[in-house]
Amino acid sequence: MQTHAPRLETERLVLRHFTVDDFDDLAAFWADPQVVKFIGGEPQSAEVSWSRLLRYIGHWQVLGYGYWAAFEKQSGRYVGSFGLQDARRDLTPALACPEAGWALTPTVHGMGYAKEALEAMLHWADRELGGPLCCIIDEDNLRSVHLAERFGFTYQHDVIYHGKPVRMFTRPAAR
Repeated sequence: MQTHAPRLETERLVLRHFTVDDFDDLAAFWADPQVVKFIGGEPQSAEVSWSRLLRYIGHWQVLGYGYWAAFEKQSGRYVGSFGLQDARRDLTPALACPEAGWALTPTVHGMGYAKEALEAMLHWADRELGGPLCCIIDEDNLRSVHLAERFGFTYQHDVIYHGKPVRMFTRPAAR
């Protein structure tokens, strides 16, 4: 079982294991109202971001999959996170497979980074996990809905999460 995120590279990005040294970037990222617009809607405190960082790191050690920190190759700038998790979300029906997720800093929206990173992440997941994946996306987050559909996720139904409807998508096992 994998205990650390393997390094993945795309044409313009490096995806690597999160470390404690990434805390300042992660805390600033999740405190940005534009980042959380479709992910809970409320900027997160440094305390919540610290718990998120520990969850990102711990997923790899416990489950053999998790989140990657994404950086631009050229500048070394942190641009977001991509990965898989088992968040034990309070949903009905429950998510029955690893949950894919992604978030990018607004300064790089529209540059194709999400496509690059998600493609690398899903290639890894298909090779290493092989099973189906799922994701939940705010119905108003049309960019993420389009990206998920582009990579084979199909809409299943709406679920209520934290009092708000979100769309549940699944992606079949790799062939």
